[in-house]
Amino acid sequence: MTDARAESEPEPHDNDDLVRRAKTDRSAFGTLFDLYYPRVARYCLRRISDRAIAEDVTSEVFLQVASHIGDFAGRTETDFRRWLFRIATNAIVAQLRQSQRRAELWQTAAHRGQFDQTAVGHPLGAEHDRLDWPAVRAAIAELDEREQVIVTLRFFADCSHEEIADVVDLSVGATRTALARALARLREMLNSLRPSE
Repeated sequence: MTDARAESEPEPHDNDDLVRRAKTDRSAFGTLFDLYYPRVARYCLRRISDRAIAEDVTSEVFLQVASHIGDFAGRTETDFRRWLFRIATNAIVAQLRQSQRRAELWQTAAHRGQFDQTAVGHPLGAEHDRLDWPAVRAAIAELDEREQVIVTLRFFADCSHEEIADVVDLSVGATRTALARALARLREMLNSLRPSE
């Protein structure tokens, strides 16, 4: 019984082999999926305000990973994490751009009087929900796109500076500097929201 459990839950030092096997072994890929799905889902949720959309994006990420795992050139778990979070970041950016375009189209139509903005169920509902986000989420949303990626990968996906640098295509030093600047901006924004005593 212990041996079967050890096989289904590999030790961290076995994960490089797991990544190599996942290219051709469905069971190994399933284990990688189980290990990484929750982390990617948390990352997507931190970047996308709507839980259902974040879940859809996470599913799309793993469909892409499953489709291309055979072509994946990496050989280690670190390589896999970098590749996975790069795919996730690209999917999130595409979704955010699409949502922004959709909101702009609805706002333009509303200004032209083509429909009632207060109509129940219109896509701007997600935009109105954003006004209710916690202060930290709102502050993160004020960061530029690269800073949002860096902060959420570091604190919500637990990625190393090296992994983040690979995802955002910066040196490790530049990534650390960008993270420090983003955190300073967040502190500034959050401090400005505190009532003066």
